[in-house]
Amino acid sequence: MNEKLQFRVGAGLKNIIGRDLITDDFIAIFELVKNSFDAHATEVEIVFENIKSSDGKILIIDNGKGMNYDDLLNKWLFVAYSAKKDGSEDSDYRKKLSSKTYYAGAKGIGRFSCDKLGSKLRLITTKDEKNSKTEVIDVDWSMFEQNLKDEFINISINHETLLINPSKFKTGIQLEISSIRSDSEWNENKILNLRNSLAKLINPFQDNSKRPFKITIIAPDFVEYDNSLEDTRNKINGEITNPLLEILSIKTIKISSSISEDGTKIITELSNNGNWLYRITENNTEFNLLKNILIELYFLDQRAKNNFTRLMGVRSGSYGSVFLYKNGIRIYPYGEPDDDSFNLNKRQQRRIGDYVGTRDLIGRVEIVGDNDEFKETTSRGDGLVKNASYLQLEYFLIEKVIEKLESYRRNINRYGIDIDEFENTNHSQEKIVKLIADISSSDNIISIDFNPNLLEIISSTQEESSSAKSLIKSIEKIAAETQNQELVNKIKQVKTTLDDAIVIADLAEEELKEKEKEIKEKQTQNLFLKATRSQEFDDLISFMHHAGIYAQTINSYLKNISLKLNRNIEIKRDDLIEIIRTISFEANKILSITEFATKANFRLKTEDIDSDIVNYIEEYFSKIVPSVNNKTMAINFSNLALKPVVRKFKPIELNILIDNLVTNSRKANATELTVKLNESNGRIVLDFIDNGIGINPKNIKSIFDFGYTTTDGSGLGLYHVKQIIDSMNGKISVQNNNNEKGVTFKIEI
Repeated sequence: MNEKLQFRVGAGLKNIIGRDLITDDFIAIFELVKNSFDAHATEVEIVFENIKSSDGKILIIDNGKGMNYDDLLNKWLFVAYSAKKDGSEDSDYRKKLSSKTYYAGAKGIGRFSCDKLGSKLRLITTKDEKNSKTEVIDVDWSMFEQNLKDEFINISINHETLLINPSKFKTGIQLEISSIRSDSEWNENKILNLRNSLAKLINPFQDNSKRPFKITIIAPDFVEYDNSLEDTRNKINGEITNPLLEILSIKTIKISSSISEDGTKIITELSNNGNWLYRITENNTEFNLLKNILIELYFLDQRAKNNFTRLMGVRSGSYGSVFLYKNGIRIYPYGEPDDDSFNLNKRQQRRIGDYVGTRDLIGRVEIVGDNDEFKETTSRGDGLVKNASYLQLEYFLIEKVIEKLESYRRNINRYGIDIDEFENTNHSQEKIVKLIADISSSDNIISIDFNPNLLEIISSTQEESSSAKSLIKSIEKIAAETQNQELVNKIKQVKTTLDDAIVIADLAEEELKEKEKEIKEKQTQNLFLKATRSQEFDDLISFMHHAGIYAQTINSYLKNISLKLNRNIEIKRDDLIEIIRTISFEANKILSITEFATKANFRLKTEDIDSDIVNYIEEYFSKIVPSVNNKTMAINFSNLALKPVVRKFKPIELNILIDNLVTNSRKANATELTVKLNESNGRIVLDFIDNGIGINPKNIKSIFDFGYTTTDGSGLGLYHVKQIIDSMNGKISVQNNNNEKGVTFKIEI
């Protein structure tokens, strides 16, 4: 006999679709704020009432369209049902909407976010309709946890109708969450972090005047805290604002690429420092699953990062990177400081210096319209489902946006092009666009538009940046100073190719060896050197020694290749490519340092910058040091500084200081180096702790002397370190580690 059976639903379902999925307090609040946004609210208030006491409450109040009794019964209390998803959400509200509506949420589980924050909920709602009534329901989430054998539908929810609406808004919803979870202590730092996160919830990269949405935090317990602050940007109470778009409009390279609403066309535009350079329109034949997509990225060099820190009060790296928005609402975790969902950092490691990573970018990926194939994972905070459309979006980000940005940096900002080779004609300027965008003639290209002043803008950009043209001129001056006619002749033939970069590196290394040989021959004349050498000579030697560190890295790679070839050891293609890329990068750093030296005319005092020194050191260890290190020594870096420290300093001096101490540990046969950065009363404290062979106690007093060495080095490294620290009014000390191998250098700046 056949019969029909039905599933029974246990009370434990509440946790499965609620607290087990929404595991973060911030995400819980984001879900509730997104619900207000979807309800067409223009204002939402998040109130922390008596939050420091045991009877504290969190209230989320909006002025949206609200709900009536029927909505409560057939929508809110209908578990996992989403009226947004089936299209019936605004069937009775269409006449009031001026355009089609897209929703931030559509799974029907966001309401269970309340349970994450507190065990009790009082929902008060008044619908935007004639003769509306104020409806109230009270939910005790703990009732669902008393007996897991209870059936979900048999647990009652109290309901009543009020004669007077207690909310400050005529329509909308007021959520009163009480019995706050014990693991959810809401102190100053937590609410401030929530505030900063909410500032990025509603897309700050676009003009939201057409869809106003005001978020305000009210926390009476922290008014006194706010009044004690000097920087009003760190206040807890008040409307949440975000000046990001205004700040990013200056001192940045911006690239945007969009796929049309029908998915047939791609439009890419690039600008530098507010001046648009080109706009390319092409047929979309490659990304057939994508439509109504916009990607907008800002590249931040050190100058732009300094500007960001000054105006935003937070470092760009701590603010975030490439965010993802769907219909104006942010999807987590994209853009978080430690997030690499698009694998940009992983990709950057393959070509450090040429590829950009999350620390170099701020921007957005915007998905507009239905685009139902882009779905959030049920577990909130895990991003989008990794289906075919998502993978194609990731490919589009790299192929059409990131690579064009990198091409511009490579062809203009870094190596440059010879403007004199191009006439000021439309044909010539189109050729320049194709060059800097790294595209060839294609049937897919519909049109290429460019700024009429393209040549002038690029020319000024190259003049301000480290272009190949200026680098070569700088090296010529270095060669003339050292009277090396062979180097002068070679530089005249230099082109920015890998082979030529290796040639320059070899020549620089040979020049360095000659200089070090001269120095070693004169070590016995130490007193004479100290009496006669000029400041210009000291600085020249400093630069050459610093370049030598990079040249040594190149030399070790070349020797390794030569050894394998002589022994007929097979070199894998991928390994060879990686070695070539590393050599190229090291060679470019030698070019960069020589260009810097020439600009300064060997006088470092003219090259001060006003910047966050903590951020600079952190970025140097994250990007440059790993490439210099020969990977026989593990380097562990930790930044313990809690705030930016803005000072005037010379970047090249910090580079020399750090590289010499790292090299010193490597020469001491250290297998591990730990570097700790801290801040104390406005002073930077750096500890370099290695496990090398240590220093003979009788030599410690002499290690900073000019020309003194106990290895086969030049005796310049630690001398330069001491000179630099003295110029910064700092101090350096060194001691052998107690009962352990190695030494500790402590630097205070």
